[in-house]
Amino acid sequence: MIGLGTQDDFALARDFLDRTGVETPTMLWDPGFSIWQAFGVQANSQMMVVSADLQQGTGLTYGFDDDRRAAILEALDEL
Repeated sequence: MIGLGTQDDFALARDFLDRTGVETPTMLWDPGFSIWQAFGVQANSQMMVVSADLQQGTGLTYGFDDDRRAAILEALDEL
């Protein structure tokens, strides 16, 4: 699982990680929104399951529905 930061600036993103102790998911910084554009991300707090060959999969948009997220991740574990 990878988190993608694009808004504000890198220093604020680093401060957030330091303050919260977040270690998982691994966070990547995309200052130009190019990864958002490539995968059609439209808003912050979007979750997307992408296959190993980088083909877009199931997306959860505008916040995290814990039940749906858990079901998707559970299904991935079965693959």
